[in-house]
Amino acid sequence: MSPDQFVRNIKAEIESLVSLYAQGAEGQTAIGTKLDSLNLSPELQAEVVSLIEQAIKESTYNLIGGLEGSASLAGTQEKYKITDERGNELSGELDVLFYEQVMK
Repeated sequence: MSPDQFVRNIKAEIESLVSLYAQGAEGQTAIGTKLDSLNLSPELQAEVVSLIEQAIKESTYNLIGGLEGSASLAGTQEKYKITDERGNELSGELDVLFYEQVMK
């Protein structure tokens, strides 16, 4: 797998989760069920889902930056090597790719 494909997979997973949350209890997630129980207007529920999506993106970006060594994880800043099962190195540009594909 290439670093680009890895980031595309993360992006697809985020989009899938957000879609499930937006379905409320029908999405069969704890967050979706909780959202339905709040009895929010459709507009407010959409805003909450948007905030959840932003939180997921920001936390994922921070985690990837921490793994890449471009940010700290709980005050510790190190570079980690991420490889796929075939030994292909994925790390080195994941934070940049994630920012370009997801955060913009």
